[in-house]
Amino acid sequence: MADEVLVTGATGFIGRVLTARLRAAGCGVRCLVRDPVRAARLGLPQEVLRPGSLDDSASLRAAARGAATVVHLAGATRAFGQAGYDATNVAGTAHLLAALRDVAPDAGLVQVSSLAAAGPSVDGATANLDPGSCRPVSAYGRSKLGGEVEVARERAARGLRAVVIRPPVVYGAADEATALLFDQALAPLAVVPWRARPLSVIHVEDLVAFLHAAVVRLAAVDGRHLSVEGPERLDTDELPRRIAQACGRRARLLRIPMALPRYLVAPLVEGFARLRRRPGFLSVDKMREASAVGWVADGGPAIEALGHRPEVAVDAGLRAVALTEGRS
Repeated sequence: MADEVLVTGATGFIGRVLTARLRAAGCGVRCLVRDPVRAARLGLPQEVLRPGSLDDSASLRAAARGAATVVHLAGATRAFGQAGYDATNVAGTAHLLAALRDVAPDAGLVQVSSLAAAGPSVDGATANLDPGSCRPVSAYGRSKLGGEVEVARERAARGLRAVVIRPPVVYGAADEATALLFDQALAPLAVVPWRARPLSVIHVEDLVAFLHAAVVRLAAVDGRHLSVEGPERLDTDELPRRIAQACGRRARLLRIPMALPRYLVAPLVEGFARLRRRPGFLSVDKMREASAVGWVADGGPAIEALGHRPEVAVDAGLRAVALTEGRS
């Protein structure tokens, strides 16, 4: 179908919610998935599945052929070192762009990046900068920025229609990272930085609403780099407090210098993960991000350009997670 939307990363937390929203809106959807059996078990309809991966050119071309728009969600959020992130977030994006060039040259692209690509900010001033002005502090952030650069090159070379969306912390039910945030907040002592750092968060339903709007309004936002955020900004003290409150509990904060987990704990945990050959959430790279001055988006331009105003209040969103996962 000429009007179909191809979603990469559809078996992920965000991808599953986005796929459901697009189908509910009447969009034709196809999903690039590595393991169709697992994808079906996760709830993706069998008829939308297209077996393949970002490192398999033939499957990419088969999935992309005739697509009108691609929402590129697939990416590595855990890896060992820069090369590990780049293999998916940079090279994988380049492979996708090559497939579109071959079999769907008129397709538009919604590239889902990260606030980490733009770099730290306490006020959102850097969140919507063009790639050449961004200053990421982590290997992950550099890899996501590298994916943006690949898209920019393709736009310059052949006029690809594309918009880059940069989410901050995304939360919601059935998400590993959200579950970890809840575990930390509900621990006997919730470890937080010595000084609170400001941060933006967004509920997954608001994020996919922005992504859906980007699909619909792609021509109007072509070439833009837009950060998105929820209706309320928090900080590293307030987030665990609000999580605990959503669960009917009270968080007990333990303030520590960030040098302790960054230089002592994270290297040990990462060393053990390397022995197991399974990268984890706690790593030296992630601690570089956690040690930054803040992670604040500026969602104003996205609201104006995409016509969606975030609707899920933090307390309501966290309460929904607590109820869904039996934490209250």
